[in-house]
Amino acid sequence: MTSLADSCAASLDRDGWCVLERVLDPAVLQKLEADLEAPSTRTPLCQGTFYGARTRRFGALLTRSPLAGRFVMHPLILETVERMLLPWCERIALNLTQAIEIHPGALPQLPHRDQEMWQGPKGIRRHASAL
Repeated sequence: MTSLADSCAASLDRDGWCVLERVLDPAVLQKLEADLEAPSTRTPLCQGTFYGARTRRFGALLTRSPLAGRFVMHPLILETVERMLLPWCERIALNLTQAIEIHPGALPQLPHRDQEMWQGPKGIRRHASAL
């Protein structure tokens, strides 16, 4: 899996995102979708332009379905994350698991970096120098 993890890490570094296709069995994905259906329907639509008015976002996926752990603990995911982070830290801690539903009429959520939220060292220096 090393070359695939290297490719994923390179895509993350270059583009800020990567797509992993067919990583889990479709039956697992269907069961996960069923597990998340109830919390999804209880979640109101988002407000504001950043989140999109016709989207739903809800977190804590690991507590909502035991199947969510198959994503975050998948060997390819872990190997890719290690490539990206372990040169700068001793261990990795998961901060957020989130599902996003994009409803009919919503603007598409194309792959993108959240520059305003995750600016990295250059953004930190820029803001620190402005103080």
